[in-house]
Amino acid sequence: MICYLCLKPIKEDTTWSNFLTPQYRTICDRCEDKLEQIPHPHCPKCMKPTTDQKCNDCLRWEQHFGQDPLERNVSIYTYNEYMKDLIARFKYRGDYEIINAWKKSVRTAFNEQFKNQNFSIVPIPLGEDRHSIRQFNQAEAIATLLTEPIHQILTRQDGQKQSKKSRRERVFSNNPFQITQKPPKSILLIDDIYTTGTTIRQAASLLKEKGAEQVESLTLIRS
Repeated sequence: MICYLCLKPIKEDTTWSNFLTPQYRTICDRCEDKLEQIPHPHCPKCMKPTTDQKCNDCLRWEQHFGQDPLERNVSIYTYNEYMKDLIARFKYRGDYEIINAWKKSVRTAFNEQFKNQNFSIVPIPLGEDRHSIRQFNQAEAIATLLTEPIHQILTRQDGQKQSKKSRRERVFSNNPFQITQKPPKSILLIDDIYTTGTTIRQAASLLKEKGAEQVESLTLIRS
């Protein structure tokens, strides 16, 4: 077994347990220790670490826009310096196989939070220009780890990267999404990073406008 993050062999002591039931691992202990899971306490709606019942990001959205189209977001990891380096490798330097390092954690989060709720999986799309540069959509890559049917019902106009915008510019940006067909009733949006939640909420808003009744999200990282 090779760690998908550091590319070094994964060595395990042989025990009766792993001898009789071999476990295939995709990440070594040293790399896994560098990944930080979302700590408690956190906002019950978006998982931002906070001591309050609901974080300021969610409260500001409700104050400016009224009813929130997103029921909740579940994230797995924090955006620490180690994760920033990994995401740069993944998204901007084309190391697609790195996605396998997070297979277990993504599946565990899905099974614990969403498995028995009949959600339709919808990845957040990339614009055509950005997709042609990267040759893959990072949200779709995460969605494939779930081995559930994927519904490609959203498209996206190209525009300035969210990472290049200020917090205010993100929150008040125009909705870049279009929908290609009537959405299912219950939708689980998939994306890589939740920052202000604007991208997820814009998609959720459009989906509900077109007939969806419940929209939640699963994201790899809470920035």
